[in-house]
Amino acid sequence: MVHTVCVCVNNDMMAPIMAVLKKKLEGSLSPVVCGDDVSCFEAVKHHNDGIVMIVMGRGAHAAIKDLCDDYNENVRRVKLIYSMSSGVDAYQLPKLKQELAGIPFCNAQGCYSNILAEHVVFSMLYFNRSPWRLNASKREKKWDQFSTIEIQKQKVVIIGYGDIGQACGEKAAALGMQVTGIRRSGADKVDKFGVLVRGNDVLHESIRVADFVVGVLPSTEETTHFFNADLFAKMKPTAVFINIGRGRTQCDADVFEALHHGTIRAAALDVFEVEPLPKDSPLWDLPDSKLLLTAHSANLKDDTIECSLGAFMKIFGELRAHSRVSAYTVSVEKGY
Repeated sequence: MVHTVCVCVNNDMMAPIMAVLKKKLEGSLSPVVCGDDVSCFEAVKHHNDGIVMIVMGRGAHAAIKDLCDDYNENVRRVKLIYSMSSGVDAYQLPKLKQELAGIPFCNAQGCYSNILAEHVVFSMLYFNRSPWRLNASKREKKWDQFSTIEIQKQKVVIIGYGDIGQACGEKAAALGMQVTGIRRSGADKVDKFGVLVRGNDVLHESIRVADFVVGVLPSTEETTHFFNADLFAKMKPTAVFINIGRGRTQCDADVFEALHHGTIRAAALDVFEVEPLPKDSPLWDLPDSKLLLTAHSANLKDDTIECSLGAFMKIFGELRAHSRVSAYTVSVEKGY
């Protein structure tokens, strides 16, 4: 079967994605149709029974809903949906259970794990090494010698110990840290990185002694505002909160209050409830010693598109060879 590849991504990403995709599909018979709106795929919908979708961005939900509206048919026109991002909450999967029944939905699992884990290590070293003070001393031409905090033997708890969480755990353990990974289905065991993997039932006792608490949670109904005032109150006042998961998992107002009143020492936030972060958010005004703020960019690297489409080609290759997909699948039921 010759599959038509439908690419539904935001306009600003269309050109670079198409440039890489065309190179990867060179020599293939698969035609490519691209657009940022459901109307762009109207013709292919009615004249094709072998569609593969690549999605990312605002118009993807509507495009998926429309192209997968043949859920009463025995043979579905869409054979595979691939998300170029690892997070899939933008597609509102729980609302598409009917449309997605029997269609493999995959994401860019693994593409962003290492770069995000590096950002977590950077964030921990940032607060232990006080670069804001170093920069101030240089500006003032001040010879300022001061003690810093050694990361070795410090305790870090990673909440959301999936692919990205494990990459964080591996790097933290390699630095000599005492690492605990919390996952919903966890049972007490030590994994191959030396990380103690535990279940949600020991979350509170784990964060009470943690020097760093790292959030790597997906955005679901049950994780909304997971990181809130009650949780921060259970952390040490010297602890640092790091969030590289999804913005809805934290309450921005509670993070601000915890930092402003010294409930916790500091935070490194790459995600926020509303993005871009509104200019009137009080988070902008916190000092560098309390907040390391990045614009949901910790996952961006020079080969992001190449890496994500490379993963797509592996999955697409399996589909063409075996008419099935066995890896990188997302649970539509769970939403991640």
